[in-house]
Amino acid sequence: MELIEVIEKSLHGLKFLFWALATHLFHYRQNFYHWSLWVPVISLYILTVNLWFAEFIGTDLLVSSLLVVLIVVIATHLWGAYLHLVGVGNRVGGQNINNHLVGPPVILPLIVTTVATLDLLRILQGGLP
Repeated sequence: MELIEVIEKSLHGLKFLFWALATHLFHYRQNFYHWSLWVPVISLYILTVNLWFAEFIGTDLLVSSLLVVLIVVIATHLWGAYLHLVGVGNRVGGQNINNHLVGPPVILPLIVTTVATLDLLRILQGGLP
């Protein structure tokens, strides 16, 4: 395996590790006051590890489990975007621009959903061994 391939395979997992750390910090700031705050954090850590194993080992079982984990991450982050939108609406003033600036970020779970969907499409098109 060439160095460029190792870097590429490592970066695929690293993007989700950084999202997991950012999500962990944002939700930690809220003291994980509700169990649902743990769902994206745990799912992103699981995705990171699973993606690295699938990238470097690439067995059918690992790739199949990666498909399942990606679908779970996509679903949970769509749910998270909904919860964030509801959270913004619960603030005084409702769905105004200021509440979107200071409240829970609706766009962040949608970004994770988009990137996970791109990886899902990559796998479905045979992008992993």
